[in-house]
Amino acid sequence: MKLVEAKDGLYVFHLAKRERALLTHVLKMFPVSSGPIGPLSKSGDEAKLAEHELALAEALAEQRVEHQRLMDAFLGEQGRFAEVKGGFQVRLTTVQFDWLLRVLNEVRVGLWVKLGRPEHIAPLAMAGQLDSVVEMEICAFFQSRLLEAVSGGN
Repeated sequence: MKLVEAKDGLYVFHLAKRERALLTHVLKMFPVSSGPIGPLSKSGDEAKLAEHELALAEALAEQRVEHQRLMDAFLGEQGRFAEVKGGFQVRLTTVQFDWLLRVLNEVRVGLWVKLGRPEHIAPLAMAGQLDSVVEMEICAFFQSRLLEAVSGGN
């Protein structure tokens, strides 16, 4: 994935055919998890914490519904991935760019949570969890490329 142009709130990326397939694969995994990643706090008034955690869970559920709607529109949009020589081009507005980063992070963190929040992921690959580890790394790859684009790296 390579930034081709960034101008006036529009980002144009070139993706190899394999990259498009990988990006589509991990995006279709969304949502991986259905709730908050952890408790808001380990101390404090338990009743208030429970109330706040419920409000957070509801807000996250609403956000996931919206992200899923956007995902369907993003992947279903005619010409989203325009075929060009050597692969595809994808155009992202600033809003879509930010949304894509969030979704990739949700998938990556969701997979990490499903794996039991490991400190090190290498042993998981040896323990038969290779698919999830690879999918996390695919998300990280695309996140890093997007972040490099806005930081001026290439």
